[in-house]
Amino acid sequence: MKKGKVLTKGQLALVLMVAALGAAVWMNMRFSSNKYLGEATYVDKTENKSAVQTSAKPEQTDDYFETVKKERQSSRKKIEDELAETLKSERLTEEDKKTVAEKSSMLADRAEKENNIESLLKAKGFPKAVAFIGDDTVNIVVQSDGLTASQTLQIQDIAVDQTSVNLAKIKIVSVK
Repeated sequence: MKKGKVLTKGQLALVLMVAALGAAVWMNMRFSSNKYLGEATYVDKTENKSAVQTSAKPEQTDDYFETVKKERQSSRKKIEDELAETLKSERLTEEDKKTVAEKSSMLADRAEKENNIESLLKAKGFPKAVAFIGDDTVNIVVQSDGLTASQTLQIQDIAVDQTSVNLAKIKIVSVK
């Protein structure tokens, strides 16, 4: 070992990196604002320089269920109109017309099943509920502070009874 040499190049580099890391942490704590993740500030371009605190998570409103039902209804209406226009086409074969008619019938059947599920859930004590039936899935959103095991079983029973979908393909979401 040589006399007079206190630190090697590697040790000196390590000491400098630790010092830089410590300085970065200190500066972060010293100069950072007290904002939490998910919060943002909206600044208006007007002269009053007012700021409004916003949250990244949108607030749930009581209109959620009504809005979803209206959107579903308008989407279905649009699809029904497109199917009706398709049926009017002179270039369709009889088989194509049969396929379009089957699709229209399937959509009407889904709408009826969704309405039945929503009505039965209302009768079981869930005042606000929306059901979505896919090809092999059922998604149900209910207003609740939290579902008990018996409530979950009631919802699953209604969904299986109305749709004959496998229990594993049923998803239930509770919204406050």
